[in-house]
Amino acid sequence: MAGNAAIEGDLVQQVIEHLRGKIVTGSHPPGTTLPSEGDLARALGISRTVIREAMRSLRSQGLVEMRQGARPRVARVDSGPTADALRLLLQRSQLSLLQLTEARRPLESAIARHAASRASAAQIAALEAAIDELRQAKNLDARVAADVRFHNLLAVASGNPVFTVLLETLGRLLVESRKRTIRTAGPEPAIVGHAAILAAVARHDPDAAEAAMLAHLGWAEEDIRAAAARGRAIR
Repeated sequence: MAGNAAIEGDLVQQVIEHLRGKIVTGSHPPGTTLPSEGDLARALGISRTVIREAMRSLRSQGLVEMRQGARPRVARVDSGPTADALRLLLQRSQLSLLQLTEARRPLESAIARHAASRASAAQIAALEAAIDELRQAKNLDARVAADVRFHNLLAVASGNPVFTVLLETLGRLLVESRKRTIRTAGPEPAIVGHAAILAAVARHDPDAAEAAMLAHLGWAEEDIRAAAARGRAIR
């Protein structure tokens, strides 16, 4: 019995790797339907039970969508599961806000550089709208949301989806830090920092965009260091 279970487990993994390879390479593009369980079982010479288990695993990985009575469909690209997994890993590592903020410096300075080179007119307009949103925000939660929105839009403007996933993950972990800095100093330092970054991006100046981002993040890091020096927890 144990031997049969091991063999079935190996078959499931082989099917997972086979279908995942097809999906990742684009042989099965997002939105397209996969063959039915029966067709796959016949084509691969294995049982429908193995196919069913493989599909469940692919669904848990965010690669396949399954609905009762319908053939499995290749899921649209979604960074959510990846970001959630990375965020959980970081949370379990018990990182401090200072460590997370330090990690933002190389990441977001690179984002700013690439955004300055690649941002479209529409993306620049969206960044400007995010700054206006921050100016007009009436409460702390709205201000934090507008702050996060600006940085996320900048990551999208960089043209590199890896930046978007990494920033989203760190950004969610740093919400409390953003709340504290904005609560303490008000939204004005963030507005000034964002405006300097946007000005450099709008004139497509990567060096200036990077410098503006580093100065902006330096403000947040100084606040966290000051809090640590005063003996407050920075986790």
